[in-house]
Amino acid sequence: MGVKQGKILIIDDVEMNRAILREAFSEVYEVLEAENGYEGLEKIASNEDELTAVFLDIIMPELDGFGVLGELESREFLHRVPVFLITTEATAYVAAKAYNYGVVDVISKPFNITIIKRRVENIIELYAHRNKLESMIYKKEIAAKSEQQRQSSSIARSETIQSAQWTIIETLVASLEAHNIESGKHIRRISRLTNILLRDLKISHPEYNLSDKDIHVITKASALHDIGKIAIPDRILLKPRSQGVLTDGEFEIMKTHTTKGCDLIEAIRASLSEDMYKFSYQITRSHHERWDGNGYPDGLKGNDIPIASQAVSISDAYNALVSKRSYKEPIAHEKAVQMINNGQCGMFNPDLLECFNKVIDGIYQEIYAADLID
Repeated sequence: MGVKQGKILIIDDVEMNRAILREAFSEVYEVLEAENGYEGLEKIASNEDELTAVFLDIIMPELDGFGVLGELESREFLHRVPVFLITTEATAYVAAKAYNYGVVDVISKPFNITIIKRRVENIIELYAHRNKLESMIYKKEIAAKSEQQRQSSSIARSETIQSAQWTIIETLVASLEAHNIESGKHIRRISRLTNILLRDLKISHPEYNLSDKDIHVITKASALHDIGKIAIPDRILLKPRSQGVLTDGEFEIMKTHTTKGCDLIEAIRASLSEDMYKFSYQITRSHHERWDGNGYPDGLKGNDIPIASQAVSISDAYNALVSKRSYKEPIAHEKAVQMINNGQCGMFNPDLLECFNKVIDGIYQEIYAADLID
C-alpha cells in the first residue's frame, strides 16, 4: 500500500454513507470518521494540519452540519480545507446557505461515486496549490514589509511595493515552470508580443483608450494567463501525442484552467495593486474567448471581451502554433500567420489582427527565429 496523500474526514451519523465514501477514498487517503458534529469538531481540531477535505452531513444528532459550519467559520478553516456538504435535501435554500458559509460543493444522496471522486480530487488539488502559493506569497510579503520599513520616502515605498508585486508574479510563473507546464521563455514571448500589439493598437486605434500604464501592467499580467493550469491533472495537461488528442471529457477539464486561475488570482488579491488584480483576472479568465462568441468559459463576443484578454489571446495563439508541445511539432511562421488570419484558431478582433499583421514578421525575427524555437 502506497503512502497516503493526507486525511479525509467524514462526518455523518449513518454508517452506510460513511462506508460508501470510505471505500471510494481509502486507497489514496487516510479516512477518518465521526458520527456527529461534536465528534467531527474534535477530529478536525486534532488533525487540522493534515486534513485535505471534509464531508459533512446536514442532519445529525447533537450538532447538525450547519452547527459545525458555524463553528468552523470563525476559525477560517473553510478557506484552507475544502468542505463538501452531503445531503438528501439539496434544495436551493440549503445550497445557498451552505455556499454562504464557504462550502465548496453540495453532494446529493444517493452518491454517484465516479462523479464525486472527480469533483473532490480536482478541488483538493486546487486547494493544495492555492495554499502552497499563499504560503510562498506570505513569505515574500513579510520580506517586502521589512524592506519597506527601511525605506523612508514615498517614492521608495512605492518602488518597494511594485518590486514585491513583481516578485509574487515571478513566484506564480515559477510554479508553471516547476510543473513543466510552460517555460519562462515562452511566457516572456507572449508578454513581449502582447506589449507590441497594444502599443501599436494605442496609436492606430486611440478609441480603445489605452494608457502607457495600462500597457505596462497588462504586459506583466499576461505572464499569469495560464496560471490555472497548475490545477489541471498532469495526465491531461501533459498528455503525449502517442496517446492521441484529448477526449471531450478531458478537454472540458482542461478548459477549467481559466476559472481555476481566477480562483488563484482571487486568493492573492490583497497582494496585488488594483490594476494588476483587474487585468490579471480579466486575462486569466477570458484569454480563450473569441470575437464571434465561440470561446470559453463565458462565450463573450466582440468587445465584451476585455481588450487585455484579446491581446493575450492572439499572442497565445501564435505562440502555441510556432512552439513545440508534448502533443505537436511547431508550425512554420508563415503558416501560423495564415491560420490566425483565416480563423483556424478562432476569430479575433479585426483591429488587433491589423496590428498583428503589421508587427508579427519583425517579432518573429526578434524573439522567435533568433531563439531557434523550442
